[in-house]
Amino acid sequence: MIHAKQSERTLPKVFLLDDDPVITYLLVDLVESVHLPYAVFADATSFLKQDLPRLAGCIVTDVRMPGMSGLELQDELHARGVDLPIIFISSYAEVPSVVRAMRGGALDFFQKPFSTQQVLDRIQDGMRIDSARAEIQARSREMGERMAQLTPREREVLEGVFEGKLTKVIAYELGISQRTAETYRHLIMQKLQAGSIAELVRLAAEFLPGKSPR
Repeated sequence: MIHAKQSERTLPKVFLLDDDPVITYLLVDLVESVHLPYAVFADATSFLKQDLPRLAGCIVTDVRMPGMSGLELQDELHARGVDLPIIFISSYAEVPSVVRAMRGGALDFFQKPFSTQQVLDRIQDGMRIDSARAEIQARSREMGERMAQLTPREREVLEGVFEGKLTKVIAYELGISQRTAETYRHLIMQKLQAGSIAELVRLAAEFLPGKSPR
């Protein structure tokens, strides 16, 4: 059972962090033009007061803000395991700041005044990237739960299938009949919702501990 805290993310938004009202107004106008939900914050500290693990969307942040800088916010989010795409904007795009931001995984870095269309394009990229990550994470959790439903014997049979062994060989090594081994394989495919042996092997490579494609 997936806990609600883990599975139920909030509505994806563009989180706009800037202490300059003029830039904030411009960014709000920008995201409203394509009907994207958004939330505005004047500083990083107030943004961090949210339920961060449930947030979805992307962040557009100034580098220089009162208190915590945008770069420090990036570091803090990494420390808390929050991986929302971040777009930086700054009046002072010094090379060290740009390098630090991009090495930290930033989606992009724009200097003010910026091209509104380029920023909007990157915001939409960020929203798509976060959505794709969320789908992958949800699928991973779901498959982890399915794997957990396998009995120890079923896992042994699955490992045998992954290693390319014939059913009769798996049966011999486990001390069971070939018919029983085939029944286990059928049950495994049902539990993992695998439509073929190829898919079963792929799932085993991805989700069985210590396994990897040859």
